[in-house]
Amino acid sequence: MKRLVSTKFAPIAGVLAAGALMIADVANAQSLGGFPIREPGAGSTSSGSGGAKPTNDGPMQIIVDVNGPGPYKTISSAVNDVAEGGVIYVMHGVYSESIDLTKSVFIQGDRGPGSGVEISAPMNEPCLTFNPAQTTAHAVVANVQFASKINSSASACVDVHQGVFTLKESDVLGSGVRPAVKISGGTVMLEKNRISAGSEGIYVEQAHSLSQSFIIDNKILQNKVGVDIANGSRADVVVAGNEIFDNLDSGVKSSGFGSAKLIGNKIRNNKGSGIILDKYAKLSLVRYNEIVQNSGDGVAIPFGVNGVIEDNSIVGNTGLSIFVRDGLEPKITNNTVKNNGGDNCSKRDRRKGRC
Repeated sequence: MKRLVSTKFAPIAGVLAAGALMIADVANAQSLGGFPIREPGAGSTSSGSGGAKPTNDGPMQIIVDVNGPGPYKTISSAVNDVAEGGVIYVMHGVYSESIDLTKSVFIQGDRGPGSGVEISAPMNEPCLTFNPAQTTAHAVVANVQFASKINSSASACVDVHQGVFTLKESDVLGSGVRPAVKISGGTVMLEKNRISAGSEGIYVEQAHSLSQSFIIDNKILQNKVGVDIANGSRADVVVAGNEIFDNLDSGVKSSGFGSAKLIGNKIRNNKGSGIILDKYAKLSLVRYNEIVQNSGDGVAIPFGVNGVIEDNSIVGNTGLSIFVRDGLEPKITNNTVKNNGGDNCSKRDRRKGRC
């Protein structure tokens, strides 16, 4: 079998520049006691208990400790008080709240030994929403665990509406009936996260053609669909270097009008097809992926699309290696195809469900 070399991707410098500056602020702090901590609401219009508008004259750095003696017991109160572009350092503990971000901020979970930082959303509320007034606002959230409870609302666990948003090295546990992560607009980077238990692991519906999503080096598992690029999406979406496995339906489904680039992923053991390029997916690039042991086709194209499918390893899937319905077809070249159950099956037998 041909061995494929996976591709590595450099961080998106423009997206992460603000986050890097904020990390430097944390690194330069003298000690935990050196962070300028103040009483919630002091010198600002915020009450420190949530609901007030953020201000720009607060401290640049705040520590939140639900179990500690300091004034900040909730992340929401720190978000209200911290200055635009400030850093919130969150100590270990369970934070039972829904976070509403409306400005530039860096939220860093404690990396030291301990139980970790868990944000447990109240019932029917999102874990975190990013919907800033200024579309240039940039929030970075790192090293946090998010957990949804039963959710009958329309909200995802992590819900991004606009602005520039980065989520990295975090764990997102969905409610099962709503997406774990939903992206409606803006420029979004999801990097090195574990995303599970959603109706979709990541649901992309960015309607603006200048929107972008970068889904890089995540583990996306045990959702219904791993990554779903909806048919209303016009964004450019890059899905690269991820492990997408053990989902209850397809690994990746793309039916958006924008460009979808699926590069260097390991897509395995999903209960449906590995990849579905559906209806409006006209500019797809599927390259250097390992698409193995999925219960449907390796790549399924139920409607005519264009694009490129090349240099993939498509092995051991229950259905066809690549199913293409009659009509417009992408360029298909140089794929390693082996032991797919449907490849030696006649069309008549497939229609009758015999193979």
